Amino acid sequence: MSHEFPAETRTPRETRAITLAHLSDPHLPPPPVRWQDALNKRALSLLSWKKHRRHVHLAATCAAIVDDIAKNDVDAILVSGDLTNFGTPDEFTRAADWLKQLPAPAMVIPGNHDCMIRQPAERGILQWKTWSAASYPYAHIHDGVAVVGVNSGVPTPPFMAYGRVGRRQLARLETLLTRLGEAGLCRVVMIHHPPKRGLVTWRKALHDYRAFARVLKQAGAEIVLHGHSHDATLTHIPGTDIPLLGVASASLTDKREHRQACWNHLSIHPQDNGWAINMARHRPDGRITEKASWVRPRNSRT
Repeated sequence: MSHEFPAETRTPRETRAITLAHLSDPHLPPPPVRWQDALNKRALSLLSWKKHRRHVHLAATCAAIVDDIAKNDVDAILVSGDLTNFGTPDEFTRAADWLKQLPAPAMVIPGNHDCMIRQPAERGILQWKTWSAASYPYAHIHDGVAVVGVNSGVPTPPFMAYGRVGRRQLARLETLLTRLGEAGLCRVVMIHHPPKRGLVTWRKALHDYRAFARVLKQAGAEIVLHGHSHDATLTHIPGTDIPLLGVASASLTDKREHRQACWNHLSIHPQDNGWAINMARHRPDGRITEKASWVRPRNSRT
């Protein structure tokens, strides 16, 4: 895959911070599912939705998250997958309408629910092309910051929700990250499944996380964002000091603090030799529950 970077994108053009909102797993309320679309794995997910998930994934909670993001006047909103529940074409259409109405330009990647079964891309993820790309990985560049979207969603057997990036995408990712680093850009990588062992069970894990980590160790990145776990976590890519930042579901009601709905507010400041990245976790009511900061050298590889 070829990626050309205009000369003006090779270094930050402004000294102001770039601000990003990261949310994930909104699981937007689904339209009615036609019986023809449920004669497969979707039937189990539909049963789970009706019995449990619709009572804890609340549209009002997600709306409060979006309202709080609007109050913070961010440059872009990053949505790391699972906008849908069953991955039906009608859900993709409804999610596209939701993306249009967000208070800042959005970038999106699919999650396991969005890729629940095999279907023509035109009926699924290509409906989100405006906010992603025709193929993965992609890079959207804004004032020295490159958001790199990776697709880890694959159809899986019943009771499984694992992910895989795959050799072809990993090869393109290594080339892309290397070129973005050489261009002097801050690389913010977004993937749905957490690329580290232990953050989710095996049946939900990224099965090629070791290969993904090797690519990042070789090519470099400044920070990696993920969803899927429904947990607010902060760790590192294995074998590196690259921050790995997870976020709870944007619609989830849960008694456990680390699983309560939130979004991550990232502020990226260009410096002479790198980037200062500040993070604040926001609850739907605007409360900040956690902060972190990093100084990342330009074209960092570890």
